[in-house]
Amino acid sequence: MHPFKQHWIMLGCFLCLNPGFSFEFDNEILESLGFDNVDLTIFNGSENKRSGEYIANIQINEQDILRNHSIYYYVDGDHSRLCFTEALLQRLPFKSDFITKVQKAPHYEFDSNICYGVEDYDSQIHIDFNEAMQQINIQMPHAYITDFDPNWVPPAQRDHGISGLVFDYNLLQTFNRHKTGAGFESRNNLTSYGAVGINIGRFRLRSNYQYDKNSHSGQKLEWVQTYGFTDIGAWNAHLYAGEIYTRTNLFDSTRIKGVSLFTDENMMPNYLQGYAPQITGTARTNAIVTIKQYGSIIKSVQVPPGPFIISNLPSYLNGVVDVSVEESDGSVDQYQVNISQVPFLTRKGALRYNINAGKLSPFNEKGVDTNLIAFDGSYGLTNNISLLGGAQYTTNGEYLAVNTGAGINLENFGAISFDVTHSINKADSNRVLKGHSYRFNYAKRFDRGTTLNLVGYRFSSRDYTNLNNYIQQKSLHARHSPREKQHLSISVSQTLPIWDINFTASVSRSRYWNNESQSHYNISANKIIRDGLFANTSIALTLSHKKSKYSPTDNQVGLFINIPLESPDASLSYSGSMSNNNQNVSQQVSYSDAGLGGRYSIGAAVDHPRNFSDAINYNLSASYYTNFYFGGFTGMGNYSEDQQSLNTSFNGSLTLTQHGITAQPQVYDEGTRLIIDANAPGVEISGVPSKTNLFGIAGISNIPDYYRMTYQVDNDNLPDNVEIQDNVIEVAATKGAIAYRSLKGITGEKSLSTITLPDGSYPPFGAGVYRIFDQKEMEVAIVADRGRTYITGLNKTAIFIIKWGATNSCRIEIPSMDPHTLQQLTCYPE
Repeated sequence: MHPFKQHWIMLGCFLCLNPGFSFEFDNEILESLGFDNVDLTIFNGSENKRSGEYIANIQINEQDILRNHSIYYYVDGDHSRLCFTEALLQRLPFKSDFITKVQKAPHYEFDSNICYGVEDYDSQIHIDFNEAMQQINIQMPHAYITDFDPNWVPPAQRDHGISGLVFDYNLLQTFNRHKTGAGFESRNNLTSYGAVGINIGRFRLRSNYQYDKNSHSGQKLEWVQTYGFTDIGAWNAHLYAGEIYTRTNLFDSTRIKGVSLFTDENMMPNYLQGYAPQITGTARTNAIVTIKQYGSIIKSVQVPPGPFIISNLPSYLNGVVDVSVEESDGSVDQYQVNISQVPFLTRKGALRYNINAGKLSPFNEKGVDTNLIAFDGSYGLTNNISLLGGAQYTTNGEYLAVNTGAGINLENFGAISFDVTHSINKADSNRVLKGHSYRFNYAKRFDRGTTLNLVGYRFSSRDYTNLNNYIQQKSLHARHSPREKQHLSISVSQTLPIWDINFTASVSRSRYWNNESQSHYNISANKIIRDGLFANTSIALTLSHKKSKYSPTDNQVGLFINIPLESPDASLSYSGSMSNNNQNVSQQVSYSDAGLGGRYSIGAAVDHPRNFSDAINYNLSASYYTNFYFGGFTGMGNYSEDQQSLNTSFNGSLTLTQHGITAQPQVYDEGTRLIIDANAPGVEISGVPSKTNLFGIAGISNIPDYYRMTYQVDNDNLPDNVEIQDNVIEVAATKGAIAYRSLKGITGEKSLSTITLPDGSYPPFGAGVYRIFDQKEMEVAIVADRGRTYITGLNKTAIFIIKWGATNSCRIEIPSMDPHTLQQLTCYPE
C-alpha cells in the first residue's frame, strides 16, 4: 500500500477511538508511525467539553422549534452548557415571566455573550445535544412554555429585508381578425398592468399602473394608485398611506387619498384565516378572464375550456367586482360577483379593527370633494361571541353610515353573524335618503366532506344607500347608481370519496330598487375514474346561468372529459357546451402534451345550431404554456374561415438591489420575494423555479409572510467548480420585503497541492486551512503529511490562511491558475 494512504488509514483509526472520553492527541504517537512535524491541537477536546458555535435544530419536549439555528456552547467545570443568550431566549416560546426570572439569576459571560442558566432555574429542565443529528432537545415543564406555532415567527425575529427596486408586470397581446360585410376587420390590442416600487428598510412604496394600446383608439397609460405601507408587528397591523382602497369587513371598499391602519390575522399564530374570495365560472374555449373593480384591473388570466376557479385574489376585495370572459372566437360574457366576508369573529379579549381616513378619490370619477373617516371592528366578548360595529362619515356632513351587530361561534353548528347598517345620504339637497340594511352570514364545515363556505343574505330598504351610491350621486351619475334591495350569495362544496366525485356550487343573486336584477349561478360535478381502461380519466359536468345588465340571460350546460394517454404528460380532452341564448352547440377535441420546454395543446372545434338549421363553423386552435426562471409565457391561437385570433401573454418580476439585478417569476400583489446570492451562476434551488443568473443571484417569488420557510440548494446539479457552504436557507419575512440570503458559494479550481513554507519546510500535519469569505474565516481543509492538502475554490482573488498551534499562521499566495503551478504552493508568514 502507498505510504500516504497507509498513514491516512492509521490516522482515521486513531481518531475513531472511543470518543466519549476527554482527549488530547499526543503528537509523539503519530511521529513514531512515520509522521513528522505534527500538530493536532485543533482536535483536542472532549465529548463532554464542547465549546464554540454550532448549527443545530432545537426541540422543546420533542416538538420542533428552530431549524439550522446558530447556537453556542461553553465549558463550565467538567461539562459543556448551552449558552442561552438574550436573542435565543426571545426566539424560544418561553413565557415572559419565566424569561424575566431567568435573567435575574446568576449568568456566565462567554465570547462577548451573556449566557443565562435556564437549566439552573428548575431541576426538571434537561438539555441534551445529539451530535450525530445536530439536534438539541430541551425537556421542561409545560408551565414555562407559551402556546406556539412552530412555523410562526414573532415580530422581533422577522426579516424586513433589504432596500431595492421592484417591477412586477403582466403583458397581454391580443389580435383578432373577423369577417364583415365589407371584408375583414382587424383589432390589435396590447395591455399591461402591474406595479413598480421601492423598498427602503421596513417601508415599501408601490405605484400600480395599467396601460392599454388599441389599434382603433390609440394608447392610454394610467397610474391607478401610488401608496406606501409598512407593518407594525407589536399590533399585528399594517399601516398604508397614499392612494388606497379602504380596508373594511362591514362596508364596501372605496378609494381614498389618505391612511389606513388595520389588523391582519395572517400576522398572528393559529388564527382563523378567514374567507378567501374567489371567482367561479365556465369557459367554452381557451378564454381570457378579466376581473375589475371600479375600472381598475385586479387580475387577468387565460383559462382552458371548462369550469374555472380564480382564488388568488387580494384579501382586501370586498363588494361588487366585474368579470368578463373573452372567448377565443371574440365573444365576451360579462357579469358581476358580490364578494362577501365570513362572520367577523374574534378571540376572547382581542380586538380586530380597520381605521381609514382621507379624501374620497374614486377612480375616473369627478365631482366628489370631501374627506372620509371610516372604521369598523370586532371585539371578542366571550370565546363564542364577538361584537361588531363601525361607521363611515364624510366631513361635509352629507353621508353617514353606522353599523352594529354580533358574530356567534356555534361550534359544531358553524358560525354566524348578523348586523344592521343605518345610512343617511344628503347628496341631493332636495331629498334626504335614510334607510337600513340587514345582513346575515353563515359558514360551516360539515362532516363527510361537505363545506358550506359562505351563505350571505342582505336586505336593504328603498332609501338605503352605501358610500359608493353617494359617490356616484355626487359624480352626477345618480341614474347609473343601482340601489340594492336584496342580495344572496352561497358557496358550497361536497366530496364523495367513495365515488371520487366532488360537487361545487356558487350562487350570487341581486335585486335592485331601481334596476333590473342580476344573477350568476355555477354548479359543477367532477368525477375521476380510478380503474379500468380509462383509469385516471376526469369528467366534469357544469350548469351555469348568467343574467346581468351587460348581456341577455344565458343558461349553459357543459361536459368536459380529460383522458390521460400512455405518455405520462399526454392527454386527450373533449369539451362540449350548449347555450339557450344563441341556441348553439360548441364541441372541441384537443390533444395536449409536454414538449418544447413547456406544455402545448392542439385542437379542432365545431360550432353549430342545436337543430343544424344554419351553417356549421369549424376552427382549429393551439396553445402553449411554459414557466421560465424569469417568468411565465402563454400563447393561444384560433383559426376559422370567418375569424382568426392570436393571444400571447408574459408575466414576471424584476428586482434590483445592491447585490445585482434578477428576473424571476411574477410576484403577485404586494408579495414577498427572496433574493439568494450564491456567488456563482447556474445554482438551482430545489422545489421552486429559481436559478442563479450571471450575477450569481436568483429570486424566489411569493414566499409566505410572517411564517418560517426553508429552501434547499439542489446539490445534485451544482455547476462544476462550485461549492456551497450554506445550502439550507431559512427565512421569515414581512409583507412586501426583499429578503436576502448569501449561500457563501465558493467558485474556483480544485487541486491536490503540496504547501511549503518559505524555508522549504511544511506546515504541521493537522494544521487547519481557512478561506476568507465576507471577512470571515471558513475552514476548508486540513494539511496532511508533507504539506499535502486538497483545496477547493482556488482563484486569483481567493485568500487562504493556515493556522496551527496557538499563534502560528501563514498566508497562501496563488501566483497563477496554471494546474502545474497549483500543485506547488507557498505559504508566507503573516
